[in-house]
Amino acid sequence: MTAEDDRKRVRAAFRQIFPGVMVAMFLAAADQTILASALPTIASHLGGFEYVSWVVVAYLLAATIAAPLYGHLGDRFGRKRMLMVALGVFTLASALCAAAPTLPTLIAARALQGLGGGGLMTLAQAIIGEHVPPRDRGRFQGYFAAVFALASTSGPILGAYLTEHISWRSVFAINLPLGLVAAYLARRIANVPALRQGAYRPDVVGTLLFCLSTLGLLVTLSSAGHGLPFDSWMLYALIALVSAGYGALYRWERRIEHPIIPVKLLRRPDILRPDIVVICFAATLFSTVLYLPLYFQVGRGLGIGASGTLLLPITLSMVTGATVTGRLVSRTGRVTIFPIAGLSLATASLIVTGATLSFASTPWVLALTGLTGIALGMVMPPMQVAVQQAAGREALGAAIGAMSLSRSVGGAIGVAITGAIIFVSIGHADPAMYKVLEHVMGAGPEYLGQLSAAERAAIGSQLDQTFRIVFFGIAVITGIGAMVAATVPKPTF
Repeated sequence: MTAEDDRKRVRAAFRQIFPGVMVAMFLAAADQTILASALPTIASHLGGFEYVSWVVVAYLLAATIAAPLYGHLGDRFGRKRMLMVALGVFTLASALCAAAPTLPTLIAARALQGLGGGGLMTLAQAIIGEHVPPRDRGRFQGYFAAVFALASTSGPILGAYLTEHISWRSVFAINLPLGLVAAYLARRIANVPALRQGAYRPDVVGTLLFCLSTLGLLVTLSSAGHGLPFDSWMLYALIALVSAGYGALYRWERRIEHPIIPVKLLRRPDILRPDIVVICFAATLFSTVLYLPLYFQVGRGLGIGASGTLLLPITLSMVTGATVTGRLVSRTGRVTIFPIAGLSLATASLIVTGATLSFASTPWVLALTGLTGIALGMVMPPMQVAVQQAAGREALGAAIGAMSLSRSVGGAIGVAITGAIIFVSIGHADPAMYKVLEHVMGAGPEYLGQLSAAERAAIGSQLDQTFRIVFFGIAVITGIGAMVAATVPKPTF
């Protein structure tokens, strides 16, 4: 086959597969972050400031649970078929979110939406893996990671625009036409017969253990030192229960033939270590994207729209980094060098951001977040290629489901830890400042205009100190990711 024939084959695969999975994946990724700029407005309309973060956490938790489920079901019943099911669940839940009359109703609808969104992420990657030869996957995963980066980081921008000019309900309503477009495009993807046949026995026990343990973990991370004081016996009892739950899950999943969590795969270094790298990547991305608008709104007094727009540097740089990295992986066949370099660069950038935050100008902060975006863009494409190559076609869905699980868990952990750092730091240092933050979340950044110049300066100084801790903490996560990436076995093509 000539080089021209090879290029034609890749272009044909791109036209047939990528549009269908791209829109589906964009929907799932954007909805993980689209509420970052809309949360204050939702809190002011529906009340429940202390619980409003669960509008985000409920989605991430449900997506975490759904990721391995859909990977397992896609292996058994066909990935295109399960993609259509996930789209249906996601679109229906979006309509319920748009119509939610109360905060508890919205949180429940967001959980249902996450059950669809987690499937979209997993199945979109698996469909590319089953249709595209290993050497060409780097290019596709580069495009895929670019869409993920664009969706994740443009979510707050889109949410800010819709909230400011229409309504926070339009943030969910926009998914209805997009869901129909995604379903229409997904119909063009060729059917591939499922490799696993025979009767299906769902892993009910494993699913329940995983759901309850993960819920407990997120409650622990988000409440430690805030909802549950560090000297509370309830906190340590919850930690013990979570540990026991995961221990029971591990023992159960080792015993059954078709576990929901593929523990046999996760015992392999060429699967487990890339997943750990992805956890670190996702924790960094989601905590940065979800809390930067809060810093810009409260710490620097910017409006909802402006704070969302200032995420553009990290958006565009991640897209660029992911696209270029995907092409380099396909061209060179090298995989592990890129996440090592990317996470090391992200660590350095985050440390500099934290060290200079108190006196840095906004353009300087944006330049550093843009550099962090380029670095993060170098992580996902090679890690996806490494896992797909290691798993083979038969276990492709389970392996990609585990990676999607890692991304969702990482995102949820990052959001929970960062939120706890912010509220604990502010609450312990200055209870009055915590009340101001509560008012801003309820009434929007316009509330700052009611304060004196001295009070606004004090708020800015406190937020700078708090977010310095946040950036240093995130740098620790990326540093761990870089060290683990250095141990990932090199895949062979």
